[in-house]
Amino acid sequence: MQFSQQGRSVRGRLVLVVAGALAVTGLAACGGGGKGSAEGLIRATVKLQSITQQGECEATNVKVTPVQLLPNPPSMANNREFVTEIKLTKAADNVTCTGENTTIPMAPGKWKFTANLPSDPASCERDITAGGNLVVSFKDGELTCT
Repeated sequence: MQFSQQGRSVRGRLVLVVAGALAVTGLAACGGGGKGSAEGLIRATVKLQSITQQGECEATNVKVTPVQLLPNPPSMANNREFVTEIKLTKAADNVTCTGENTTIPMAPGKWKFTANLPSDPASCERDITAGGNLVVSFKDGELTCT
C-alpha cells in the first residue's frame, strides 16, 4: 500500500516537472528572438516643456500618426495612429512644467508627432528607426520639435 502511494507521489512530481518544463519552453518561444520579440521593438521618448496654466500643470496629449512606414515591421509593433499622454509636473521655478513619456512600440518609418501645447499646436515628422534619434522634444511657443 505504501509503495503505490509513493509511486503516485513520484508520478505526480514527474508530471509537475514536465508541465513546468513545457511552460518554460512555451514562454521562451514567445519571447525569444525573431520578429515578435520585445528586443527589436522601437519606442520613442516624447518630452514636453510648457508653462503653468493658472499655476497648474496639465497633462498634454501627443498624437502620433504614421506617414510612411518601412515594409515588414516587427509583429508586435504598432502601425496605426495613437496618442501618448504626457503628465507634466511643476519645476522648481513654479512657472515651468515638464514631462516625458515613452510611446508604445512603433513600426519603423516616418511618423508625425503633434502636441497640443497651450500657445499653439506643434508638430514635426521624425524617422523612427532602431539606430536613429528617438527623442522628440516640444517646447511651448515653438511650432516644431527638436
